[in-house]
Amino acid sequence: MRLSALFLAGAATAAVITPKGESLIAPAPAPGEVKIVNVSAIGSGCPAGHAYVNIDATGTIFDVAFDKYIVTAGPGTSASDSRKNCRISINLAFPSGYQFSVIETRFTGYASLSEGQTGTCRAGYTFAGDSSQEVVFQKNLIAPYEDNYNMIAGVGVESFSRCGGTTAILNVNSEIRITPISTPKPGTMTVRSPYKVLLAWRRCDPA
Repeated sequence: MRLSALFLAGAATAAVITPKGESLIAPAPAPGEVKIVNVSAIGSGCPAGHAYVNIDATGTIFDVAFDKYIVTAGPGTSASDSRKNCRISINLAFPSGYQFSVIETRFTGYASLSEGQTGTCRAGYTFAGDSSQEVVFQKNLIAPYEDNYNMIAGVGVESFSRCGGTTAILNVNSEIRITPISTPKPGTMTVRSPYKVLLAWRRCDPA
């Protein structure tokens, strides 16, 4: 089974709210000005050889497909079976004088949970060198549950990359887990298409 994820470096304008409550619209770089330098993935949900990265010709859109991002709980399972994670690092190059933020995340999968189990999906976003501004979203699924699930949330303009550079690394830390593992009946949870992140850009404050 091959599970897909899609990340989009957006070129749309972003609404920025100033400390005084004023709304400013800042133009984003043209698509050709934003380049994905490289993408790396590491974790129990995306071990080496099981995360497939695709970058389009413009370098602004990429997708990652997984085939091991699956957790199980219940008879015969262990703690490592019931929790998987994947950290994807995206190295972006862009024009001087800009910064970007995650404005939306979409985390989609399937879960089959037995009575007494809880399934959790979590996604956190940080910029390399600035882990203090992590933005986290989480969704809990309560058994009995057997269906697709979605975690779609607008992050808003909460955490922007630092000004003063032309590159930044965005770390996307995701996780799925089932608790408790010692239930009499089995449970399963997966990540699958689409796993999507939208980015917005703004100009740095000249001050």
